[in-house]
Amino acid sequence: MPTDDQRLLRRTHAGHEPSARELWSRHAGWMAAYAGLVLGSRNGSMADDVVQSVFCRVLSLDRRAVRLVQDVRPWLAHAIRHEALNHLRTVRRAAQRELQAARRSTPVDTTPDPNSDVAAALASLPRRQREVAYLRHVAGLTVDQTALALDLPRGTVASRTRAAIQSLRDRLESPEHANLAERDATRPAPATPTTPHAPHDPHDPHAPTTSPDVLPRRTLRSTTP
Repeated sequence: MPTDDQRLLRRTHAGHEPSARELWSRHAGWMAAYAGLVLGSRNGSMADDVVQSVFCRVLSLDRRAVRLVQDVRPWLAHAIRHEALNHLRTVRRAAQRELQAARRSTPVDTTPDPNSDVAAALASLPRRQREVAYLRHVAGLTVDQTALALDLPRGTVASRTRAAIQSLRDRLESPEHANLAERDATRPAPATPTTPHAPHDPHDPHAPTTSPDVLPRRTLRSTTP
C-alpha cells in the first residue's frame, strides 16, 4: 500500500494542485536548505530555483517512473543534489566564459540559522561531510535513506557521518571558539550618550520657555492624527 508521501507524489504528477501544495509544504523547506549546502555559500541564492526545478521535473516524469518511487524523501534528496550540481556546472561555465564571477548574487541562507555557531561550523565542513551531516541530523534521513540519496554505500555514509561529527565537535569545542564566546558574553553594553541642557535665562527673550525633553502642547496637538 502506498504511503502518504507516495500518494501525494503520484497525485502531484497527475496535476492535482492541492496535493502539490501539500507536498511542497512538507518538503520544500529542508530541500531548499540542502540545496544551499550543496551549492555552497557563494551560490546559495539559487537554492529556491533548484527546488522549483525538481518539482517541475516531477510533472514531466513518466507515470511508471513515479510509481517506482518507494521512499519519497531520499528520492527528493537525490533529485535536489543532482539538480544543484547541474546548477553549479552551469555557473562555473558562465564564469569561465565571461570572467565575471563577482556578479553572482550574495546568498541568503535558509535553515539552519546562519548566525548560529552550529550553522557556521556546518558550513565550514568539506562538501561531502556537510551533505551527510545535513541529511542525517537536520533533514532526519536514516543511514539507508542517506545512502540512497547520495548513491553511496552504507558504510561510506556511516564513516563520513562520524568524520563530520568529529569535525563539528573540534570546531565548536576549540579554545578559539570558547574565548570568543566568553568575550562576547562579558562585553559591556555601550553607554548611551546624554546631551547637557543649557540653563534657562529668564532675561533672554530668545531662550526656550520649555524643557527640550518636553514637547509643547501645540506641537502634540499638531502631530496627533
